[in-house]
This record gives sequence, structure tokens and C-alpha cells, in this order.
Amino acid sequence: MEASQQRSQGSLGLFGSLAEIGHKPEEDIYTWSQGLAFHYSNLLEGLAGVEKEKKEKILEDIWSNVAEKAPEAIKEKIGLIKPVDVDRIGETLSQILADSDHPAIKGSGKDVNESLLNWVRLFALFDFNIYLRLENHLGTKDGFPLYMGLWETFALAELDEVKEAVGISGPDDVDMDKLGELSKIYWESIACPYKVTRHDENIHEAEILCCPYWYSMREMLGEETARSMTLKCEAPVSTNYYEAILKALGVFDRYSFTMDKFMCCGDDVCRIRFQRRS
Repeated sequence: MEASQQRSQGSLGLFGSLAEIGHKPEEDIYTWSQGLAFHYSNLLEGLAGVEKEKKEKILEDIWSNVAEKAPEAIKEKIGLIKPVDVDRIGETLSQILADSDHPAIKGSGKDVNESLLNWVRLFALFDFNIYLRLENHLGTKDGFPLYMGLWETFALAELDEVKEAVGISGPDDVDMDKLGELSKIYWESIACPYKVTRHDENIHEAEILCCPYWYSMREMLGEETARSMTLKCEAPVSTNYYEAILKALGVFDRYSFTMDKFMCCGDDVCRIRFQRRS
């Protein structure tokens, strides 16, 4: 696919998804901008036990590679200029995480739509590079658990809010209806339209019809390069994400979760499944 076609699909995928699930760019932009800042904060915490010189190399490598593909408008706003100044970038992201009125959030493009698209693109590039640079510098054995832990932290960060939204105060409140509602909220929070394909008291299955995260990664890097990361990590990281939620809800002994289709690994949709344990 030509690069221009990929860019068009990435943009249409994002805004088409927002329209389908009834979200507005000026609201969802915080998910991606402050979410990226949260991701970076967690990365720094995860690297706390790594020797200083190696940690510095990892961070410099991540941001240097992000800078090669990131949209110019957003690079200027977060200080992602050459030579890469990791401390300056970190300071800006810390400010963004703490301040929803930070000018970089809605000012990283000519309007809020372009700014949102640029934040989604930057998030995809950043996450891609986290995985690959951890693998390169720490090896898979040490780097992969760290990366998986970053996404587990994401899973649990908003759980209390989602529990309140679906009416879960404790394990006894959890049933398949609640899990289906919870799952839909999580997926739609990242602009992924959610289609339930099977639902009863024992099984909840759904298809994710569009993934702006994947479309943006493919757009920035090309499909082959993007899959050099997703083929290695997407399945266990995604499954662990929802298993962590089930454990935090106190119902992992009653319900299981899995995914058996992934757009970023070549399928036409992503497919998820919650099942009551027998």
C-alpha cells in the first residue's frame, strides 16, 4: 500500500471510529496525550533498577528513533529536537501529565483534530520503540516483562472508575454482563469500535473492528516493520492486560480471557473472549 493511502486510512480509521462510538476529538485527545505521558512515567519507574548508563542509552535510543518518524508539529511541542534532550522531553511530558490545559495537548497540530491524530501517531511510535529498545538493550528475558508491566499498569489505572461506571463494588457483583460492559468501555476508550458477536452467562465474545493504534503504527513505519514488534508481543501483552483486570476484580478463578485474532498480526479484526471457568 502506498504511504499516502496508509495515511488516509489512518486518519479515516481514527475519526471514523470516533464518530461510530460517539466520541469527540477534543475529549479523546487527553487519552492519548496524557496517556503517553503516563506511559513514559511508568517506563522511567520500570527502568529504576537498571544501571544508569544503560538506562540513559535506552531512553536516548527510544527518543532518537521516535524523532525520525514523528510529525514535526508535535516534535516542536514536546522538545523532540536534535540533538535529543531526554531531560527536556521528560520535563515536558511530566507537565502534560499534571496539566490538562497544557498548550501542547491541543496545540500539536493546526487544530484539535490534527493534534489528536499527531498524539495517536506519537503514542504508536513511542510504544513501538519502547519494546524494541528494551529488547535490544536488556534482552527479551528482562525487557519483555518490563514492557508487559507497563501495559498492566495501564489496565489497572482506570479500573476503579470503570467499576463504578458498570456497578461493580466487589467480586460478587461481577457476571458476564458486567464483564462485557467493562470490556466495551476499555476498548472504546482507545477509539476501537466494539461489536458483540456472542453473549450469554458463560461466554462473551466481541470483535474489535478498527484500531487507530495499529493504523498509526503501520502508517508511520510500514506494515513489515510495524509487525516486527507486534508479532512478537501483542498476544501475551493483550491477554495479560485483561487477566490483570480479572485478578484485580477478584474473579480470575471464575473467568478466563483470551484473544485469538489480531489486526496487527494479519487478521481482519481483533477478537476477544471472556469465558466462565467450569
